[in-house]
Amino acid sequence: MNLSPNYVKQKFHIDWTLTIIMAALFTVSMVSIYLAMPLVSNVRGLIEKQVLWYITGFMIVGFLIYLGTNNLYQITPILYWILMGALVLLFLDRFINVPFVSEINGARAWFLFPGIGSFQPSEFMKIVLILMSADIVSEHNKAKVEDSYAEDISLFLKIFKIAIPPLVLIVLQPDTGIPLVIVISIMVMVFVSGIQRSWIYISMGTFIAVFAIFLYIYFNHQQFLLNLFDSNSLRLSRFFGWLEPEKYMRSWGNQLYEGLLALGSGGIDGHPLRQVLVLFAEPQNDFIFAVIGQNFGFIGTSFVVILSCLFDLKVLSIAFNSTDQRNKLMAIGMLGMIVFQQVENMGMITGLLPITGITLPFISYGGSSLWSYMIPLSIIFKMASDNIQKNGTFFV
Repeated sequence: MNLSPNYVKQKFHIDWTLTIIMAALFTVSMVSIYLAMPLVSNVRGLIEKQVLWYITGFMIVGFLIYLGTNNLYQITPILYWILMGALVLLFLDRFINVPFVSEINGARAWFLFPGIGSFQPSEFMKIVLILMSADIVSEHNKAKVEDSYAEDISLFLKIFKIAIPPLVLIVLQPDTGIPLVIVISIMVMVFVSGIQRSWIYISMGTFIAVFAIFLYIYFNHQQFLLNLFDSNSLRLSRFFGWLEPEKYMRSWGNQLYEGLLALGSGGIDGHPLRQVLVLFAEPQNDFIFAVIGQNFGFIGTSFVVILSCLFDLKVLSIAFNSTDQRNKLMAIGMLGMIVFQQVENMGMITGLLPITGITLPFISYGGSSLWSYMIPLSIIFKMASDNIQKNGTFFV
């Protein structure tokens, strides 16, 4: 493995449009976390930590650009096995006492290092899987001699081989949100890879059918669901709280109910800043969109939606103009991940989707999540630089 940096081979050009959008997301994150702090008990220095994570995150971007995208793809298998080892340790903590592992909210998903902070391996695993899947799809397309179902199945098996083991370990933590992000991002990447279009129809049809059957059983045969699953299942209780939040406002639906009160009470322009009108869990993480709605109302939430869309469209534009197929696939996978998290986070707070614990990218508080985004973002910046080199404009 030759990991010689390739920064000298081509001058790097900053895409100022993407940089300005990232600066705006950083500002929204800082303001939102500041406004969430009155709702958070026994937590200090949130803004300082988020600033530090953003600064170190962009240092990661700079280092990875210096290292070169080819070298980054080369080291992802090593990172994969390191993260697999970490996920195994988290699983083993159920049976033996693993150092630095603690159960938080019923899940074993973090390593807690005193004086340093927490580390969530699954956040980085989702990025590693996107990079490895992009590499697999790219190499598969170069080698295949025909478009056929057999070739598609061969591609699926290659991806399943690397994706299933970490998915199982993450689900067992238990965690629903990140496995969903991983599956959606890989599916989006595979859908645009050139597979037979019927696979897309089958996948979408299966999802719609399963969801429709679940809703039918929920509203007509709830006892069957309770018998089929553990009645204390966190995942099942979230569906109950989502579908009937007012009925379960004192239990399973409390977080959604309080979030809706905070979001809806903001009106057009919100309440005076930092007023504690409604208490709800995780205002700095999962429910930061409700904090924005309470303080800035419809105007503030609309601004966040528009800013998120601008980021998505910018990444899509960079991918569309790139000539590197592997990086283009990676960018599409990242975009699928980001868009799904944006839709799910905003959707679960407005009651349109069930609560899954998915954060709002680049805005919610958290180091592991933010750092993980910076890995594919370094490739996006490099792709943008190549596009600028080709097109001769800094605002694309």
